[in-house]
Amino acid sequence: MKVLIYPGKLVGRVSIPPSKSQSHRAIIAASLAKGKSVISNIIYSEDIVATINAMEKIGAKFIRNPNQLIVNGVSRIAFSDDNFIECNESGSTLRFTIPIFSLSRQKVVFTGKKSLLQRPLGIYENIFNDLNLPFQKNEDQIIISGGISAGTYNIPGNISSQFISGLLFALPLLKEDSTIIVTEPFESRQYVNMTLDMLKLSGIEIEARDNTFLIKGNQSYSPFNIQIEGDFSQMAFYAVMGLIGSRIECRNVPAQSSQPDFRLLEFINSAKGKYTRTENGYQFIPSKTIGANYDVSQSPDIAPVLAIMAALSEGSSRIENASRLKFKESNRLLSTFNTLKELGVKVEIEDDSLLIFGQESFDGGVFDSYNDHRIVMAVAAASVRATRQIIIKNAEAVNKSYPNFFEDFKSLGAKIEIIEE
Repeated sequence: MKVLIYPGKLVGRVSIPPSKSQSHRAIIAASLAKGKSVISNIIYSEDIVATINAMEKIGAKFIRNPNQLIVNGVSRIAFSDDNFIECNESGSTLRFTIPIFSLSRQKVVFTGKKSLLQRPLGIYENIFNDLNLPFQKNEDQIIISGGISAGTYNIPGNISSQFISGLLFALPLLKEDSTIIVTEPFESRQYVNMTLDMLKLSGIEIEARDNTFLIKGNQSYSPFNIQIEGDFSQMAFYAVMGLIGSRIECRNVPAQSSQPDFRLLEFINSAKGKYTRTENGYQFIPSKTIGANYDVSQSPDIAPVLAIMAALSEGSSRIENASRLKFKESNRLLSTFNTLKELGVKVEIEDDSLLIFGQESFDGGVFDSYNDHRIVMAVAAASVRATRQIIIKNAEAVNKSYPNFFEDFKSLGAKIEIIEE
């Protein structure tokens, strides 16, 4: 579908959707815990549904209520008849479950959208090859057979943390102890910390010593209840809308969080943006922001909307250490660059960075979503300071993480038209 957005400042309150990263981890941990767990504050975005469907294949049972997921987990990883795992476009689903499902020692076939299967998987491919286990990858599917074993795993830190988290979920279920050693630079460390927090909640003991993780074998997951936090990566879009427009209050986000995108507040501070803490969230206040440098190695998901803020800041800004943006739903470094150019922004691209020169407003026009949910929402945020209307093509990409985005966007006073194709 196409979405037509008329320029205009927004004002009001919005409830921030639950953290997708925390939801994935909670669903997997609960599925591996025999007994009943309750996950509250959840939305069924395409990525989350992919993880639920994957865990159903090993026998986990789910009751999907509107705002609550009840999980009855399993103590044994095994497939009955259906060993095809449809991951859609969810990198978390694919990378978390490969090592977990390998413990079944059965043949497992992972499928998904072409863009997902093109993402790097060399870490797992090398692990399976070193263990003399089959790992077949083509443009349509990934096939594994045989289980990973306990041992020492040396993992480079400049790759997706999802590989490390996948191993952290699986290795405690083996009989012997294991060790994961992560080499520097350790990017997205906070995502690994989120995994460790979820494992601790579900009764799994892992000792972290700097970049080394000591994992006891022969452990079992225990059921738990959890309230998922509001997602700081989704709050970022409204935060920027508030800073470049009118006051916007974001509810349902904690004062402190282990989410990597909690760094959003640090980035806003560096740009001299204004906000206040409210009873259960933050209020963002129109601000004359200044140029700053944003190191997104630990929080790549908010780079597109940081670019929008940077483009309306006085002076120049740099988004740096952004190499991992190249391996998202789109080549997000390039798609952010192209989007800024289409908005009329003076911007330069380097190997892993963007140099952005500030201005007062944006051009309108027709924009490609690149089938990337975060590009859609970044362009929507830019409409607040556009000089003419904006049309976003393939805007349904938001369903990947935030299916109610345009409803919430409208609740703040946005004037939009949905154009079905």
